Amino acid sequence: MNPIFSSSERALSAEYVLSLRPLRVAQLTRSWAVDVTAADLALVAAPVEAPRRLLAGRGYLGGTEANRGLARMLADRPEDFGAAGHIVLGAEAVEVQHALRPFGDSVHVIGAECIDGMQRLKVMADMRDRLPREHLQRSVLRLEIHCGPARDRARRVYDVADRYLNISTAQDRLIRCPNILRLMQGDWEKGDFDPRRGMTTGPQGLRFSMADVTSALACLSADPLPLAAHLAATGEGREALWEDHTSPIYRSLFHGQMTPVGVMRAVEAWSTAHAALAAMPKKSRQGYGHLIEYAPELICWKACRALPFPLPLHSLHDPKSAFAWEQAIERDLPAVTVQTAVSLVARYQAARPNRSRPYKSEAPELELWRELVEGPV
Repeated sequence: MNPIFSSSERALSAEYVLSLRPLRVAQLTRSWAVDVTAADLALVAAPVEAPRRLLAGRGYLGGTEANRGLARMLADRPEDFGAAGHIVLGAEAVEVQHALRPFGDSVHVIGAECIDGMQRLKVMADMRDRLPREHLQRSVLRLEIHCGPARDRARRVYDVADRYLNISTAQDRLIRCPNILRLMQGDWEKGDFDPRRGMTTGPQGLRFSMADVTSALACLSADPLPLAAHLAATGEGREALWEDHTSPIYRSLFHGQMTPVGVMRAVEAWSTAHAALAAMPKKSRQGYGHLIEYAPELICWKACRALPFPLPLHSLHDPKSAFAWEQAIERDLPAVTVQTAVSLVARYQAARPNRSRPYKSEAPELELWRELVEGPV
C-alpha cells in the first residue's frame, strides 16, 4: 500500500500521491473521471518543482496570451473556467475511500503525472492568493485519470494532439453573433449566406462568402473614412475586425438592420468595381499605378462615393429604398471606378513624389489612404 500524502506535501522516500476531495467521481472502462473545484486544485501546482514532480511536458509558460486569458476567465467567469478543457492525469493507481457525508469520498491518485493541463493548474496556483476560496469553489474542473495501458495511450495522443487540432479563428465565432444569425435566416432569393469557414456552394445557387460580404459592406460603409475598408482588405485585417463583436467598426457593418437585399447590393457594387479595375490596361498599374494592385479596396470605397447620383449609404439595407441601385451600379460605377483609380494614382504621385519605400509596403498603409481620400476626387 502506498502511503497517502496531501497535495502540498511529499515524503522523499515515498511515491507521490495526490489526494483530492471530489464533487463526483466515476470509474470508466479504462480510466476515471473526477470533478474537482479550483479551490481544491490550486495547491497542486503551487510548489516551484510541481512540473518536475508531476512529470509535465513543460514548465509554466508565464504570461502568454492563452494563460492571461485563462486567468481573466478564472477571475471574471469562474463557472466557465472548467469548460476550457479537461486536465489529463496519468497514475499508477487510483484509490477511492468512501466516507459518510458531510465529508464525502476522497480520491488518492498514486504516482500522479500531468499529461495535459499544467498551464491551467499553474494559473489556478498563481491566482489562489488573489481570489477568495469561495470564488475558486465556483469553478469545477474535470480530471481524466488514466492508468495502465490507457496511461501510455494518453501520453502518445496528447504529445502530438496539436497536430490534429484545427485552430479556432475569429471567423469561426461569427456564428455566435445574433445579427449574423438573423442575416443567415433572411430571404436570399436563389442564393444563401453562411459565414463559416469550409462551407461550399451547392449546385442550386449562389453562396455569399463572409470575406466578400465583409469587404463589400466595408466599401459601402457610411463612415467618412475608409477604416473598415482598410481592415477588410486583408485576411489578417478581417480577422481583427471579426474578433470584437462590440467594436464600433464591427457594429457599423454587422448590425440589427442588416438585410439580404442590402448585402446583395453591396456585393454587387464591390464586385462591379473590382471587375472594372481588373479590366484596366496593365500599363496603368506601373509606377504609382501600383496603387491599383495593392490598394483596390481604397479605390472601390472612394468610387462608391463618387457616382453622379451618390449612393444613399444610410439606406443600403432598406428593401423599400426608392434609389435605382441596380442602374447606378451597372451603368455608372464601372466608369467612375476607372476615373477614381486614375485620380487617386495621380494624387498618390503628388503626395509622395520622393518615395523611398516599395509600393507593395506603402500603398496598403492606412495613413496613405486617409491622405488620399481627403477632399473630392
